[in-house]
Amino acid sequence: MKHVWALLSVLTRVFCVAESKRHALQDYQKTDAVRLVTPPDVSYMSKGRKMSVGKCARRCSRNRKLQFTCRAFNFDQKTAKCHLLSYDSLTVGVRMENDFNFDLYEKKDFMRECIIGNGLNYKGKRSVTKSGAQCQLWNSKTPHEHNFLPLRHKHRDLRENLCRNPDNTTTGPWCFTTDPKIRHQDCSIPQCSEVECMTCNGESYRGPLDHTESGRECQRWDLDEPQKHLFHLKRYPDKGLKDNYCRNPDGRQRPWCFTTDPSTPWEYCNIKQCGECALLHLMCKMKRQREEQKEAREKENEKRQIPHRQSYIAKNYRCKDLRENYCRNPDGRHLPWCFTTDPNVPVAFCTNIPRCGVTLSDPEECYTGIGDTYNGKRAKTRSGIPCAPWKDHSESNERDVDLLMGEQAGDFCRNPDKDKHGPWCYTNSSSIPWDYCSLKPCEPSHNCLPQKDEGTKTSCFVHKQVRIVGGGPVRIKEGTICKICSLVREEWVLTDRQCFSSCVPDLSEYRVWLGISHLNESGENDFHRQERRISQVICGPEGSSLALLRLTRPALPRERVRIIQLPVADCSIQEDTICSVYGWGETKGTGHEGTLKRVNLPIVSNERCQQLHKGTIPITSSKLCAGGRRDEGVCEKDYGGPLVCQESNSKVIVGVSINGRGCARHNRPAIFVNVAFYTGWIHKVFRNYPNSELNN
Repeated sequence: MKHVWALLSVLTRVFCVAESKRHALQDYQKTDAVRLVTPPDVSYMSKGRKMSVGKCARRCSRNRKLQFTCRAFNFDQKTAKCHLLSYDSLTVGVRMENDFNFDLYEKKDFMRECIIGNGLNYKGKRSVTKSGAQCQLWNSKTPHEHNFLPLRHKHRDLRENLCRNPDNTTTGPWCFTTDPKIRHQDCSIPQCSEVECMTCNGESYRGPLDHTESGRECQRWDLDEPQKHLFHLKRYPDKGLKDNYCRNPDGRQRPWCFTTDPSTPWEYCNIKQCGECALLHLMCKMKRQREEQKEAREKENEKRQIPHRQSYIAKNYRCKDLRENYCRNPDGRHLPWCFTTDPNVPVAFCTNIPRCGVTLSDPEECYTGIGDTYNGKRAKTRSGIPCAPWKDHSESNERDVDLLMGEQAGDFCRNPDKDKHGPWCYTNSSSIPWDYCSLKPCEPSHNCLPQKDEGTKTSCFVHKQVRIVGGGPVRIKEGTICKICSLVREEWVLTDRQCFSSCVPDLSEYRVWLGISHLNESGENDFHRQERRISQVICGPEGSSLALLRLTRPALPRERVRIIQLPVADCSIQEDTICSVYGWGETKGTGHEGTLKRVNLPIVSNERCQQLHKGTIPITSSKLCAGGRRDEGVCEKDYGGPLVCQESNSKVIVGVSINGRGCARHNRPAIFVNVAFYTGWIHKVFRNYPNSELNN
């Protein structure tokens, strides 16, 4: 029992800390460029003082040292003066007046006529019960005696005869009635989730719901705490990003919001779908039956999910027309696409669809070299997201980006930092802060075979799930491999993008496991396992086949969980260096089923590798080869696994295995993505994505 109390104490302290960080502006509804004006013959109380808008909100919420109940405040942007008000825009005689110097903040509890949960904080104007009975005054005991008097319950706002919930009843706000036969009755105030329904995926939803489906409070769109993001009103003026209401600015399955819970970045909101049957009851019934039959078929298809398991189903994307197996573009990529019937090819673009009003691309809409001299007009990323103006990132510490500001680059694709993977741009998307542009090089890629000059090679050293054929079991200390990926920072893992159906997949069913040496560990061995959800997938440059996964919470360094170092950019590993591939599973009867294994493979030069593959596979400097010995190597379909090399006590991940190159064949070295070729991109992702403490 002593331990139980200790745990409760810790939980209480954690709750109090989290609660104290809640921003006071969460309670307010904001109206820009407006101030309240009172009638000349009425004296309403107010108080003005210089302070920040955040402090002003706290003063109004706490009502300390005020002779009135603060219902709203006007904030003068010009003088930084706060005007606390005893009235709001619903008060009799008060009117709004346009004034660009002022912003109006009104307490949402007083403004809205809907409730969250049981409506404990409801302070609206309703004074009639669900049967139409008039409410009795709270300070009156006629016709019904009661103890819910305003003086006894000062914090319950028992004003006049308005519906309230002073006893926290589950049925919501109520009141005593003026009908002697009806003592009390609930007021049937609707839930905020039911005030306005949504159509399709809810892109046009503008309702008042401000809590997620799990009950978490939504974060204001104009705040960057606790979740840092780019979905601000000035960037998305037509998306309805008002206060902290649920919205769908980026075409997800349904409206969502960032949450005030630091451990939960965002969640969907539970908003009812608008009904489409307003005519005959029989027609509605028949339609419901058809929909139920369709849903049953979809559920059966979900169970089968052959040959690729995926979440793009019609009921989740109601207006994307995901019929049968037609090419579609539900997630806004640069071309329509589909899942294929080939087990080895999850997704393919439908490139043969003609474009409406197609015109030939201008000659300049390609780039030469690395694109650092590109001055074209392309302003869209490869995923179809519009570029953001460079001036919005003028606070960047990157010198080249600052220099670019003087060129009036607007929102066009550019390459100010001489990224060898081509022009790029910032975006207004919180999930993809920056990305490469939808541009192709004007000439074929020249990152071909490297010159064989061992004397000039840069060392790679500074002082993961695959199926392995051959090799033996390994102690987990020898490397940190999490499923089919590699931990390269506390919150980042590196893997192959073929693990996912797209670069913006539904991540609800994905997990990363760290610290296990057996896939079926349980009991005391399960104690070492760390399980993390994935918050983001960042696809690598075109042709890289890489993806970086961001964990919702950083991994904790332990004996069984360690970070693997990244190699020095553009370094080389000497031929015949013995490196290791790690993984689970076995084939061809080599044993150790379900156990983390390691097999040692010699590095093979790119020239020799291309010869051994008889020229059928181009081995450019973005690739790396290892192996070639019979029955030792990476097996078919096992992609994303790491190739690790060691020098003294330093280990680096030099390669990521690629799918579809055969299964440990003699004189057919396994082909890996050369991580050193993409080290610059990896560090660029680290720099330009929000800080970890703001992305839990």
